[in-house]
Amino acid sequence: MPEKKLTLNRFPLFGLFAYRAATKAGYPDEDARLLGFSTALLYAIFKATSQAKKEKTEKEKKELPTEIEVKTKTVEFGGQQFMVIPGKGKRLKQTVVGHEVHDSDEYDSQIEAKFPEGWYDRLARAFDKYLEGYEPEDLNHLFDLYKAWRDENKVGFNRVDLEKLLVWLKEHAEHGSAKS
Repeated sequence: MPEKKLTLNRFPLFGLFAYRAATKAGYPDEDARLLGFSTALLYAIFKATSQAKKEKTEKEKKELPTEIEVKTKTVEFGGQQFMVIPGKGKRLKQTVVGHEVHDSDEYDSQIEAKFPEGWYDRLARAFDKYLEGYEPEDLNHLFDLYKAWRDENKVGFNRVDLEKLLVWLKEHAEHGSAKS
């Protein structure tokens, strides 16, 4: 009987990847976690909205309360504009994605908790090594970098083979990055 592949949904993988990319771009850890979660969420909402438009033409749009909207500023990360609520100093307190306010604690339950035991740290190190060949400005194409490893390692509709992904990341990091 063939051995069952260890797979994981793409959402937590993209969240971890975006978190490590935000760290590479110079964001403090807590801010990088918030951007990692928010980036994965933004693309999940975009994909869901695209699917819904195929089924239904117009849906009532949620409005952001004015008291929240006036507190926000825009931060660019990974080629996307994020509405953020600033914290103390230059820190990020929260993001607004999908007309809802999110904080970095959501990373724990929605990203980190989804990984099989031992895999979170293994993949974080592999993503770090893979990203070593990139300059922070290269990360403006974050979705393209994500698509490269996602498409090569996907299994079925929404999952990625973790063993295969580790091998792919190692091969592409050893060749001076995936730019080649």
